[in-house]
Amino acid sequence: MLWCLVMAGSSLAVTPGTDLFVPAVAHGTGYNQAQWRADVWIFNPSDTATATVTIYLLLRQPNPNPTRQVVTVNPGESMYFKDIVGVGLFQQTDASGGLRITSNIPVLVTAESYNNNVTTSLGTGTSGQFFGGVPAGLSVGANDATDVIGLDQDGVNTSGKFRSNLALVETTGAAVDFVLDRYDPDGTLLGSWACDGTNSSCAPLGPWEVRQFNLVLSNFTPGTGTNQRIRVRVPSGAGRLIAVGSRVDNATTDPSTIEMSGGGRVGTYLCKLERSDYEAPLTLTVDQGAVTALDATILFTDADVPSCGGQIMRLTGPLQQPVLYDDQGSFGLTVGDVGLGVTLQVNGTITTTGSVAGNATVTLTGVPGCNGSKAWPFVGVKLQ
Repeated sequence: MLWCLVMAGSSLAVTPGTDLFVPAVAHGTGYNQAQWRADVWIFNPSDTATATVTIYLLLRQPNPNPTRQVVTVNPGESMYFKDIVGVGLFQQTDASGGLRITSNIPVLVTAESYNNNVTTSLGTGTSGQFFGGVPAGLSVGANDATDVIGLDQDGVNTSGKFRSNLALVETTGAAVDFVLDRYDPDGTLLGSWACDGTNSSCAPLGPWEVRQFNLVLSNFTPGTGTNQRIRVRVPSGAGRLIAVGSRVDNATTDPSTIEMSGGGRVGTYLCKLERSDYEAPLTLTVDQGAVTALDATILFTDADVPSCGGQIMRLTGPLQQPVLYDDQGSFGLTVGDVGLGVTLQVNGTITTTGSVAGNATVTLTGVPGCNGSKAWPFVGVKLQ
């Protein structure tokens, strides 16, 4: 049977979590006398529960025992930390890195990293970039990868209009190997920079380490380029990482945030429907933060609807539009043949540890004497 897609999905947004990361914060002096600062907001969306929040300062080094502060955020309260690395909380006079924020209940975290010393015609102002708290569940582990797109380095060092930086944060407290692959606009691989123990110039990422690659494109040949993409690959290691890019205007030091795409769930998942009469296969392809393809053979039998003789449905191929999953890995999609009245609705959750589970509902409306619907649970694992 031919099939078509009935669109389903969700849009990405800043959402509450219990283990969140802000990848770039600082209190210190940068290029061209920039005075870097970071402000953080923590919002407790609960109407009744109090949030006990632990804020860890992760420096640009391995942090096996990072400095931390514990705060209480009341129901409905938004707590604001101006210059959180400095006088706002950690009292540091020259420190750069990131933050890990954990809570006993989900909280929402937003942050701004900015230059506090920008001269304008109206006086001294600021320029900076926004970060939403990134859930640990979106981090990338072994045999996975994520892309950071739109990087520019159109001159040597700071001689051009733009420069680009890349920041990485380890999220589990264990070391992790990684490789940076650089691609030009047409997808041609220009080179790789290994940080997996084979390159004396770049060590693996340590426990809770924050690392920033300033002028990241200059690590490759050529050292300049526009509209470039960096793929961060994790070949091995027990740890996991989050990546984020910054595209910085050299004249104003104004940075723009470049979030990583997808993360933590890329791969092909082989699943089975746990039917009472037989086990049906279901394969999902996941890439760039979305379910992109499905392959399933579904047999509609008496186990679904009594006195139904049996109808076979084959669904295979790329989805007409990829279906995004949310920060917890949850997604929903419906495929089928509208003319024949055959549909398969899949609702599931993909984990960052290589498993997927949910329910698959088969509905048949176009066959006389064999109309009905039945939901079956399914489980699956990512193929390595």
